[in-house]
Amino acid sequence: MGLFDKIFGTKDKIKVQFIDNSNGQIIGVSEMKADQLPETFSVPTTMHIQDNDWNVEEAIPENSIDFVKTKGLVLKMRKIEKMNINDIWYSLSTISNEFPQTVSMTKQTEFDIHIHEDDYRQKEFLNINAQAHIEEEFIGIKNIWENHSKKNEEYTLFKNCHVRNVIGIPNLTINFNELKTLLKSDSVGQVIINGKTLKNGFAIKTDSATYFGTLDNDTVTELCISQWNENETTEIKGIDKAFNLLFVNWNHCEIVKND
Repeated sequence: MGLFDKIFGTKDKIKVQFIDNSNGQIIGVSEMKADQLPETFSVPTTMHIQDNDWNVEEAIPENSIDFVKTKGLVLKMRKIEKMNINDIWYSLSTISNEFPQTVSMTKQTEFDIHIHEDDYRQKEFLNINAQAHIEEEFIGIKNIWENHSKKNEEYTLFKNCHVRNVIGIPNLTINFNELKTLLKSDSVGQVIINGKTLKNGFAIKTDSATYFGTLDNDTVTELCISQWNENETTEIKGIDKAFNLLFVNWNHCEIVKND
């Protein structure tokens, strides 16, 4: 026997009125025992009615101690619209297999750059000996473009997304001070991903681009670009030459080398 039965008896039922909050129409009316209902609707609540799931947006009254006394309860609800998996499209043809490691923000820096986790390592520098693996990843990405994409006047959407699982982590060994000297930038910021800070991350801005990456003490182990303009190619080639690297724009299967 539940607590409500002990206090109010099994015969006491509550008249529950279900209302579709999108149009004000009554979905139905039912008499229910108190132990069939939550003790409170102050937390998000979902109910299954007429073969559909509904979110309770408002309950009058909200707490069981009140609707047990009044023997009446009004639930204003909204149907949960389930997305058809066939309607899901991606905005990128490829993403990294490695997720960015983040930590809680604990400090202030000269500036912050904000990126989405899907944009992590989309435009990155790699060691020059990684080209064979790059070309292998390009096969999968080009297949997405050729066989799983649609284009309108503004952008291209992708039915599938190639996960880069061949290239692995960059393992760069760039001296951070040498990179800042090359880019003529002493201003260092941090990278924010979904409200958290990229672990051991840094950001550098120049007139042509915004760079970000990760550090192991004073060694750059990852180096990416978040934003750039048409003047950036010269700067990219300078980085390639100085540190024996190549630059990859994964989404468009582009490589920039210092040839």
